[in-house]
Parts: sequence; structure tokens; C-alpha cells
Amino acid sequence: MRLFRRRYSPLKVALVGAVFVLFLFILQKDAGSKEPGEEPWLRNIVQGKDQVLDLMLGAVRDLRDSMPRLQIGAPEPPPEPLPSGRSCLPGVYTAAELRPLMERPPQDPASPGADGKAFKKDRWTPEETKEKERGYEKHCFNAFASDRISLQRALGPDSRPPE
Repeated sequence: MRLFRRRYSPLKVALVGAVFVLFLFILQKDAGSKEPGEEPWLRNIVQGKDQVLDLMLGAVRDLRDSMPRLQIGAPEPPPEPLPSGRSCLPGVYTAAELRPLMERPPQDPASPGADGKAFKKDRWTPEETKEKERGYEKHCFNAFASDRISLQRALGPDSRPPE
């Protein structure tokens, strides 16, 4: 209901007012007509709704019955491994295969955020202050500091308790 979360514009107020007046008009018409042979409009809507629900439930039931049944068959043997030049079994890797593709660049312990230290800056230029405020407005965090902290940094000693 985004309609009620925001400010009420004149168009929204007019739309709600028009719907309310239409509802009152229909309610007055229904309550004002007391002829014995005439059915109220609400009863017709309820009967139509019941018919539509019956049709939908029948369609769902028919769809469920028409779906193929899954049967569990006998287990199939695993496919034969293709001959290859690997000396290890599948799932077992050598130390060379487990080595990272790229080596980590050398780390500067004095860089911002190194060893899990906080990002601190004493003097801010107007451009840096503006970038920091824009980050807080747009992302709700210090985007200036986040952009300057290296992704390949050491986080310091592991502070988790030993298992």
C-alpha cells in the first residue's frame, strides 16, 4: 500500500474521495430498492465469485492430475571416467593444482585498513569531504574509505576462539 506511505497529493485524495462516493451511491441504491423480486447486487457478486473459485480449483485439480508421475528407478552405475594424464583420483588434487592462480601482491602495513586497523584520515579536502558525504547519502556507509582500503589486505591475527 504505497498510497498511504507517501504524502497525500490532491490527485490521490480526489481518487479516494471518488471511490468512497461511488461506494456510498451503490450502497444507497442497494438499501433503497426493497422490491420483493429484485436481488441485491452484492448477492450476485458473491455467487459469481463462488463460481469463479470453483472453476479455478477444478482447473488446478485437472492440471495436477495431468502431470506425469515420477517413478524412482534402480540406481544407475556411475559413468566410466575418461582416460586422462592425471595421476590423482577424481576429487583428490595435488599441491600444484591447489596453488592460487595469481599470487597476492606485497602488502604495505601502513596502508589504510591494513591488519584490520580502522581507516583514519586527519585532514580532508573539500572534494574528499563531498565524496564521503555523497557515499553516506547514497549507500549509508563511508564510500570514500571503502574505495581506498585494499581488497588484498591482511586482516590481522585471527580473533576467533580455537575449535
